[in-house]
Amino acid sequence: MGRRFHIRVLLAILVLVIGLAPSSCAEPQLPAIDVAPSATTLVSGKTMQLSVTRRFPGGPVEHVTERVMYSSSNRSIATVSSTGLMTAGSEPGSVVIRVTDLANDAVGTATITVALPRIESIDIVPSPAVVLRPGVSLKLTANARLNDGTTKDVTSQVLWASANTAAATVGVTPGDIGLVTAVAVGETTITATDSATLVQGRTIVFVTGEATRLSAIVVTPNPATLALGQTAQLVALGVYADGSTKDLTKNGVAWSSSNEAVLTVGADGLATSVAVGESTVTATGPGGTVKGSAAVKVQ
Repeated sequence: MGRRFHIRVLLAILVLVIGLAPSSCAEPQLPAIDVAPSATTLVSGKTMQLSVTRRFPGGPVEHVTERVMYSSSNRSIATVSSTGLMTAGSEPGSVVIRVTDLANDAVGTATITVALPRIESIDIVPSPAVVLRPGVSLKLTANARLNDGTTKDVTSQVLWASANTAAATVGVTPGDIGLVTAVAVGETTITATDSATLVQGRTIVFVTGEATRLSAIVVTPNPATLALGQTAQLVALGVYADGSTKDLTKNGVAWSSSNEAVLTVGADGLATSVAVGESTVTATGPGGTVKGSAAVKVQ
């Protein structure tokens, strides 16, 4: 009896083990949550759409972008909407976007780095070279390419310089910034530099030929009438032998008034009435041989 009893017990245990084995293999497995892109860089203010898939081991793959929950580890750096649209904030740095599949508690992540807008290159127009005659001026522009793929006119923001001012100069003041003026035969490199990144654009200026002769200066308005205490901006237009013209108002002429008791005129051509009367304003070109004038009446 004892031997039979032991055999029955062993058989019962064996049946119990065999019965439990299938249930342990049938435990459900969590799917993997794949987030794309898993790592990327965004420039402040830019957006990017995440794509989320649910993948079971050896099973199907489902797109669940709009069926999961999103959260950002730092909303000052980047935020994410309920549909997975990321927006880079104004603060640079890195954040982790956590994606949770509420249907089975599976989790996926993506790392986002936010960078501030930055100039990557500068193009000077015209480029790569310019040919000018002595005395001729040409306005240059500087276009920057940013790290977000956009372009921007930075003519008034960059630092302009000429490597050889004996050949040509470039304006750096608000009134003439980027204006290249050929001085004498030779060549120079004109550069436009971003002070923050030191990114630089450049063009070469070749100065050749003879200077164009100034033939006349036309001052406008002529005649001019001012009320007492009033100011008026006079303009001096240079006319050259080749038919070209150039504004010489602030650079290229010396201004004078024939009667400063009635009217004064500044170095920039700004006339100011002082007393009732009449005066003649004269703009004199380099060398003093070419002049233009206008009659001004103060009443």
